[in-house]
Amino acid sequence: RRYRPDGRLVSRAEPDALLTDPEEAARQAVSLARGFVIARGGARVEVEADTLCFHGDTPGAPEIARRVRESLDREGIAVAPLLPSPRAAVQE
Repeated sequence: RRYRPDGRLVSRAEPDALLTDPEEAARQAVSLARGFVIARGGARVEVEADTLCFHGDTPGAPEIARRVRESLDREGIAVAPLLPSPRAAVQE
């Protein structure tokens, strides 16, 4: 999704809130990994992101995910699975 200049996500209810262009999504993923995002209007906003979320209902989601992964790999940015919750092991 796109970001507002105050660092909040643009609501999915707003037009053009979703990043559906794979190259644009890949650029944003790389910038997020580097600690910033370019918000609506062009402002650079510092952010702390530990994860990326892909929604399967976004048009072109598989291609977006592929391009994002390729870009992160090309830039030398590590990708790792989330660790299971400690509570998950206790649920017997």
